[in-house]
Amino acid sequence: MTDPDADAPAERISADWLTLREAADAAARESTRGPVADLLSARRPGRIVDVGCGTGSGGRWLQDQLAGDEEWVLLDHDPELLAATARRLRARGATGPISTRCDDVAGLDAILTAAQTPTLVIASALLDLLTAAQIDRLVAGTARHRTPMLLALTVTGAMTADPPHPDDHLVSGAFDRHQRRGGRCGPQAAATLEQAAQARGLLVDRLGTPWILDAAVGDDAALLEQLVPDRARAAAEQLAGESSAAPGARDETASDPDRARRWGEARLAQIRSGALRLRIDHVDVLVRDPADGARRGRARDAAEVGGACGT
Repeated sequence: MTDPDADAPAERISADWLTLREAADAAARESTRGPVADLLSARRPGRIVDVGCGTGSGGRWLQDQLAGDEEWVLLDHDPELLAATARRLRARGATGPISTRCDDVAGLDAILTAAQTPTLVIASALLDLLTAAQIDRLVAGTARHRTPMLLALTVTGAMTADPPHPDDHLVSGAFDRHQRRGGRCGPQAAATLEQAAQARGLLVDRLGTPWILDAAVGDDAALLEQLVPDRARAAAEQLAGESSAAPGARDETASDPDRARRWGEARLAQIRSGALRLRIDHVDVLVRDPADGARRGRARDAAEVGGACGT
C-alpha cells in the first residue's frame, strides 16, 4: 500500500496469507483490549476508516467493541479485497453504511476532510510497508483533523526461536534489511510514527503484540510453514544482492545466501516435527489528541467515583 509518488512500489499482499495470519494476530492483540476500550470511550467514533484494509481482519477484531451502526470506509489499492472485505463486515453484523475507496495513504486526507462525525483511523500490518514520508503524511493528516489512530501489528525486527540456530541473527538481519528496500521503514516504522506524532503534540501508546507460534499447534504450524520459507527466501535474496554489490567482501559473504536457505530447510524440518517455537515481536500503536486523553482520564475518574458512591 503506497503513494503513487513514493519510491516503494505497491505490493499486492496475498489474501491467503492475510487469512492464515488472522488467528495469530487476534491472539497477539488480546492484551490490548483494555487500552483500545479507553481509546474508544474517550471519543466514541461514528465512522471507522480502515487504511490498507486487506481482508478486514483489523476491522473484524474491533467490531465487538463497537456499537455496530458505525459507518465504515475501506481504503486499499486492491479492488478485489475491498469488495470481499465489505461483504465480510456486513456478514459480521455491521449495520451502518460501508463504502470502499481504491486508493493509497494519500487518499486518507480527503476522507477525513469529508467526515461529518467523530472518526477513528485503523490499520493492521501496514506501517512497515510505508516510507517515512508516507508515515509523516499519515500523521499530519490525522493531526490536522484531530483523528485518533489505532495502528496494529507493526513488526519491530525482534525474533527469538527455541531451539536457537547459529544463523538466526544472519537471517533476521537480512530479512529486516529486505523489508526496508525501496525506502520502506520496515522494523523502524513504529519509532518513525511515534517521532512524527510527538512532534505534532500527539499522545502515543505502544503496546506489545508479539506472535508466539508453536509448531506443535495446528494453526501455528500452518502459519510457520508459510512464514519461515518466505523469510529464508527474502533473506537469501537480500544477502545475494549485498554480496554481488560488494566485490571486495565477496569471498566472505558469497556463502551467506546458501546459509539462509539452509536455515530455512532446517527450520522447516523442525516445524514438521513440531519442534520449533518462534516469537516475532510486533507493536500496536495508539495515537490520539491530548484533549482525548484528558477526556479519557475524566471518564475513568467519574467511573471510579460512581463505584465508590455505590459501595
